[in-house]
Amino acid sequence: MLWAMMNKLGTKELRAAQRYQLTNPVRLHGCTLPLVVGPLGTAPAVEGQVQNISSGGLCLLAQKRLKVSELLVGEIAVPGTLASIPTLLQVRWLGKNSFGPRYRAGLHFVLQSGITQVLQTSTKAAALAPTGKGAKRKSPKRK
Repeated sequence: MLWAMMNKLGTKELRAAQRYQLTNPVRLHGCTLPLVVGPLGTAPAVEGQVQNISSGGLCLLAQKRLKVSELLVGEIAVPGTLASIPTLLQVRWLGKNSFGPRYRAGLHFVLQSGITQVLQTSTKAAALAPTGKGAKRKSPKRK
C-alpha cells in the first residue's frame, strides 16, 4: 500500500489536455487500418465504450486487443441523436482490465494535431505576407 502511494506521488502527469469523464455511455465503432491494403471488408472491426475524452484523445474500453501504434478509422456516436463524429485515431497505450471489458486503450486524435499545425503555419504565413498592391497578372490578348 505504501509503495503504491509513493509510486503515485512520483509519477508525472503526461497528458497535455484535461480529461472529461463521461456519464452517459458513448460508443465508438470502426475498424483498424491495415499496413498492407487487402480486399475490402477484411479490416478487423473495433467496438467499445469511451470512458473519458479530451481535446487530444480518449480512453476506450473494448473486448478486442488492439496494437500500439495501430490506426483506427471510426465514428463516435453522439448520445440521444442519430449523429456520429468521424475520426482517425492512433493507439498510444494498451492495458488489461481485471473486470468489465477486457482492455483499455489510450487513443490519440491523429487529425487534430495535424489541423492545429496547419492552422499555426498558415497564420504565420499570412502574418509574413506583404500588404499593399498584389502582383499584376497579364490577361490574355483577345482576338
